[in-house]
Amino acid sequence: MTDMLSNCPALGRRDLMSLVSVMGVASLAGTNVHASGIQGRLPANVNLKDPAFNLSTLTRLQGDVSEKVSYGFQHGQVYGLLNGRNLPLNEYGRKIYGYEGGSVRKARILPDGSVQSVSRGWLFYTDPETGEYMTNFKNPYTNDMVEVPIFRAGISGDTATINGPKTSANFTMESTVYDRPPQLDYAFFGDRAWVSRYAFTRWQPRGLPNKRTEMTLDVWDCAAADIFNPRKTYIPSRSTWTSQTEFQTWLKMPLEISGHQLWRADGVRVNRIADLPEKFVERCMA
Repeated sequence: MTDMLSNCPALGRRDLMSLVSVMGVASLAGTNVHASGIQGRLPANVNLKDPAFNLSTLTRLQGDVSEKVSYGFQHGQVYGLLNGRNLPLNEYGRKIYGYEGGSVRKARILPDGSVQSVSRGWLFYTDPETGEYMTNFKNPYTNDMVEVPIFRAGISGDTATINGPKTSANFTMESTVYDRPPQLDYAFFGDRAWVSRYAFTRWQPRGLPNKRTEMTLDVWDCAAADIFNPRKTYIPSRSTWTSQTEFQTWLKMPLEISGHQLWRADGVRVNRIADLPEKFVERCMA
């Protein structure tokens, strides 16, 4: 894993978004301000709706902006939900599988205040019962055995600006975060802060006739004081990531099955590879 930034095949939109959320293309999103428990004690010079302030907060939550390398890890589950009224509960929803994702990231602040980053990611699906990494999977909706993809992404980069993210992708995509100022939703309780952002995205997978849509929601739990300290180049936090989207194509779902997937994961970012789960690191190196 010492050569984590070497070239390798690029991954698709769905798997890119389901790595640690720090790698999400939809890196900036919609704002309201709720200051429970701390209102009246906010620094006088802080405007929670200021795009520059939100840009600084978001990019420091996503990783260190002082060009130090950091490592992300995410552990999550994927659920299937079918459309239709009065379905038996065991048909309406079920846990399909789990996954573990990770990333390595390096970022720097540009002279205009934008943040340029480069990253690489991994994602592996796990058995819903044993937690072991899967290479094959029996689709519970069709009872067909399907091959499980393994994602080791190529190096990718983007620039977060006060006018939205500037990025490139090998597929056509539109998002509610493009061409607009970065905005976040803040909630405070005592000395803690919850910072969240959402995005709605549509993209055209290569080789497929239909576009796909997705909603993503990121939430970070951090110390409120770290948000207001511009000298901190990284805001330590615990994160959660939620996504709603169509069934993945590798499941080979029949068109007559109508439903979607709900993804939910917990994440953390560390400064050393040694702090990542050993089994996950071994999988990345395999």
